[in-house]
Amino acid sequence: MVLARLARRGGRRVTSLSLAACAGAVDLLAIAGLGGAFASIITGNLVTAGLGIGTINDHAFAAPAVAVAGYAAGVALALLVPRFRWPGHLLVELALLAALTAGWIATDGEPGRTTRLLLLATASVAMGTQSVVAGWLHESTTYLTGTLTGAVHDLVTGRRGTRAIAIGQLAALTAGATVAAALFEAARWAVPLLALFLLLVAIVGHRVVPQ
Repeated sequence: MVLARLARRGGRRVTSLSLAACAGAVDLLAIAGLGGAFASIITGNLVTAGLGIGTINDHAFAAPAVAVAGYAAGVALALLVPRFRWPGHLLVELALLAALTAGWIATDGEPGRTTRLLLLATASVAMGTQSVVAGWLHESTTYLTGTLTGAVHDLVTGRRGTRAIAIGQLAALTAGATVAAALFEAARWAVPLLALFLLLVAIVGHRVVPQ
């Protein structure tokens, strides 16, 4: 029984860390190759959209607006669709990232403006879906500002809290973005494949329905 609990806990950690790394890879692809907006960091996108509105610059407005709308659609999709047996919603995300990968490779990693926005929307829907799953896991995998705040709070106040978990999530996000950036320079076509691989690791790592 104890071993089963440890195995389950370990599976959850593999899943949450892999999801955070996946989000880092997808966000790197979004900002570097899909118009400069984040697929999951919505507050940053809202500020950038405000810049576009304030300067009457449709190019500055379009990408973050599409990303925000796509993310919201992903959250709504995950909440409105009946809750599949684990890992149903992550399989939906997998299909979305597969579509993103196909579109990226088909355009040799150089999509035109309209295709960029479509691929960005796809990436953002995937991240919105992932964020709902992360909530079921009681983890943060996409928006980690609060995670960093909590980690610094625990460090300064001397509380043990969830400092180690928070640092792990932040490190995983950074690692995913770092590897994606290296691929962007060396093998541009393979960047979304990294996100697909990390998502598959997350799915394999945890086979129970999150509560």
